[in-house]
Amino acid sequence: MNARIQATLWCDVRLQARNGFYYASAVMAVITIIVLRLLPVQDLSWLLPVMIVNNLIVNGFFFMSGLVLLEKAEGTIEAQIVTPLRGSEYLAAKVGTLALLSLVENLAIGVAVAGFAFRPDLLAAGIVLGTALYALAGFVVVARYDALNTFLLPAVGYMLLLGLPLLTWFGIGQGTFVETALLLHPLQPVLALLGAAVEPATPATIAYGLAAGATWVALFAWWAASSFHRFVVDKVNTADLQRQAVAPPRLRLDVNGPLVRRLGALRSLGPIDAHSIGRDAMLRWMIFIPFVMALAVRWVLPLLVDAAQGWLGIDLAAYYPPLMGYMVLLIVPYFWGAIIGFLLLDQRDEQTLTALQVTPLPLRGYLAYRLTVPALAATLTTLLVMPITGLFDLPWWGYPLLALSVAPMAPLAALALAALAQNKVQG
Repeated sequence: MNARIQATLWCDVRLQARNGFYYASAVMAVITIIVLRLLPVQDLSWLLPVMIVNNLIVNGFFFMSGLVLLEKAEGTIEAQIVTPLRGSEYLAAKVGTLALLSLVENLAIGVAVAGFAFRPDLLAAGIVLGTALYALAGFVVVARYDALNTFLLPAVGYMLLLGLPLLTWFGIGQGTFVETALLLHPLQPVLALLGAAVEPATPATIAYGLAAGATWVALFAWWAASSFHRFVVDKVNTADLQRQAVAPPRLRLDVNGPLVRRLGALRSLGPIDAHSIGRDAMLRWMIFIPFVMALAVRWVLPLLVDAAQGWLGIDLAAYYPPLMGYMVLLIVPYFWGAIIGFLLLDQRDEQTLTALQVTPLPLRGYLAYRLTVPALAATLTTLLVMPITGLFDLPWWGYPLLALSVAPMAPLAALALAALAQNKVQG
């Protein structure tokens, strides 16, 4: 290991620690262990590879993407170009730290769930190759974007494509042709190694997992290096892109305008927020996510519950209505709290809160507005979502009472997000 990679490794470790990546991994590990231990099934070894892949998606794909977005926001990734650090060394340091994090987390999950009834060498190989695969894929995707808002929605599509082999793990789409075709999928070698770690496997399966996994990692490493040169190096070296583009006009609070004088400054904040949400693709979609989830709760998840009876040998139908109803009542105010929380983070970055101090709007009025709007929006959305799910059988007056009872969680989530997160990536 040369001095450049070693120095970059320590920088990445500090960056990950400062932005709470290790805390997030620890929380995920604890939640995963608790969920698996609570399942009334004796042998959970068959489910361990799937849970590990789920963690690799976060630790590899999304953590890599978050690191790159943070460095783009701070301008440090462009600064790498004028240093002796090569693009391949930059990627190697990122992949190395994330692979070590995933290795520690998922080996702990494996021991907690399956004891020592697995092959640690094959499990470690699958974890390292899987983390490298997802981390490099994350860089390939995020290199094209400069903000979390524009990255998240396309990332979902890429993740669905990368996770296709997981369907056959649960008995969906099985068949000779499908299984043969999936041998060419990048995730299949990782699943083969993780499966071989918990269940007996032939030497050919292990050899396939190691060889094909290493090949796919090499291909994604080449792709990531090309993306680094194309979307980072070339972008900085292009003269046209070095010049700062003129920012588009924004809807701002005109303290001398007739709208403010007649209606008051408080009423002008609504159009400003609507404009901010309208120009942000992520926030626009977050408004509709509760309705999409309500449709899934009613029409899609019951099919998975029925299938789970065959996978786990337990009947989850009795637990489904109260559990999903509780989740719906939590998710709706949380999403509205997240929307307002992200707006607060944007306004903090743009110094909008400082500018408000010289407007006719007092800070206590601004705080009252920020607490009231998400609560009202959560109340209305909850009223619309509850009938869609088909889980609630209440008298007509029970629906508004229930919606009002969960509404205060929206402003609490907004304030918590704004207080605990320093930027949207942390949020």
